[in-house]
Amino acid sequence: MPADTGVIHLPWQRLGDPFDRQFPSMTRPECIGVCSINARRDYVDDASGANYLVGPPWPPLPMDLSAGIADVIRKASDFATKDLEFALLYIQHHKEQLLRPRKSDPGGWGLDIDFVTLRGILRQLMCMPYERYREFRIKATLLNGSVYMAKEETPEQQLENENMTEAQKDMCSWGFKFEQYVTSAQAQGKPVTNVPVNEAEEFMGVFRGKLAGIRLLYGAEMDCVVSQVPVDFKDPKVLDSLTFVELKTTAHNMSSNQKRSFDNYKSANWWSQSFLVGIKTIYAGLRDNRGMVQEIKEFDVRTLARNKPWNPSAMTWFLEQFLRKLKELLVAIDDPFAVVQVTFRNRQAHYEVLRGPEHQILPDWYCNMIKFPNV
Repeated sequence: MPADTGVIHLPWQRLGDPFDRQFPSMTRPECIGVCSINARRDYVDDASGANYLVGPPWPPLPMDLSAGIADVIRKASDFATKDLEFALLYIQHHKEQLLRPRKSDPGGWGLDIDFVTLRGILRQLMCMPYERYREFRIKATLLNGSVYMAKEETPEQQLENENMTEAQKDMCSWGFKFEQYVTSAQAQGKPVTNVPVNEAEEFMGVFRGKLAGIRLLYGAEMDCVVSQVPVDFKDPKVLDSLTFVELKTTAHNMSSNQKRSFDNYKSANWWSQSFLVGIKTIYAGLRDNRGMVQEIKEFDVRTLARNKPWNPSAMTWFLEQFLRKLKELLVAIDDPFAVVQVTFRNRQAHYEVLRGPEHQILPDWYCNMIKFPNV
């Protein structure tokens, strides 16, 4: 039985270090379904939250990302664990498609999946080998052969979020406003920019993939789809052939410090986020300090890693090793009520085994559904 506290040993990297291991085998991410989260943060089992890319050619520049900023509706602060629940709700609504009897457990049911989580968690794990100061915490639990992972804020992150200035909050909102300028709810529609931005609304794709034999199922917030005609999101063949793009904002005419930060960290985040869902193109609104987009630049995800101090193979290898060791730890603990909390700090991954209802990340309704899917 493993100790209740310890360190998970991982292949940490430093920016600029050589890395000669081959890229781990990974299947093309398959979009198996979509869902929406409405303005009240309710799960909706349809594509009502989907948006279509408008352009190029783009709407007129410059774009004022601060327009209507006083009326922005921001996402509640308790979203981290709740986000995993949206993926669980998708499984509930599509259990006939996803749940299977377990061969190793007569009468039991499972997902034929090793990890159920969110793209954002996988992205942050991929970027961790190069992070020196940023903290990151997850909670994980094992249920019927599948590991479920949710993000957890550290006390320091909670304090940082609580003390954000209005200017910092506004800058976070600029990305949502940029999406409003260059997307439409209808194919070949026009952007609607005179209504408040609601940061609580989301359109989520559910993806399935395999990393070096590790079977993954994860939800990912998708910015928009490229299509000149309305998309039938219920058609599996259509889903698997969709072209999604990512929308970002970043500084126009970067200073040397901004360029260094982009090359070292932001570009790695952009690459891993897009890679995990098969996105090949990022459109970035290049903005000045007043939030005015002066230019829209296209980034090819496949070439984003060129001449950067981070290595995609090292990032993916780190993710594979962490997932493998985390599942081994949970299997060795062999306690369905145990939650493993992993905190990444100062280039170490400290774990702690937590027990008790206050630490659970899976709601009772989901655990009961897995046990009795036909009820």
